[in-house]
Amino acid sequence: MKKKIMAVAMCSCLLLSSIPAYADGNSNQPNDPNLVISTKEEITIPGNVTFATDQVIQASSITYDHKSGIDWDRGSRQVWGNTQAKQGSVKLDSYSRARFERAWFQGGGSYGDSGRVWSSKKGRSYARSDWEYYSTTNSGVAKTYYGI
Repeated sequence: MKKKIMAVAMCSCLLLSSIPAYADGNSNQPNDPNLVISTKEEITIPGNVTFATDQVIQASSITYDHKSGIDWDRGSRQVWGNTQAKQGSVKLDSYSRARFERAWFQGGGSYGDSGRVWSSKKGRSYARSDWEYYSTTNSGVAKTYYGI
């Protein structure tokens, strides 16, 4: 009987200790409120689209200089991102997007979304989310997206 109680207690401890590991690793809710996850959104250029540049520039790949971060003000935070896209040495129009996203166990969804903010005259694009008062239980993950 003593071995059975010990086995049940050990299994319970193992089960309970695995819950935080799962929540931290797979829930999309990091413990660090200063973490920003940045994602480049891939594009597919249709075959019927032509570029207004020469063949050498078309052959070079597109590169991105993307920066992101979080600004804080008295317990509130705002995620920001900015991007400059280039093809070779030629600057391209690009967009940045900044928002917060809640994990599934918080109800999911995004909020404070800047939408896609496009650059002007082939310069940098700048995006800022709405401000949110940070809560360890209710705040989402800060994310930025960028592309052309």
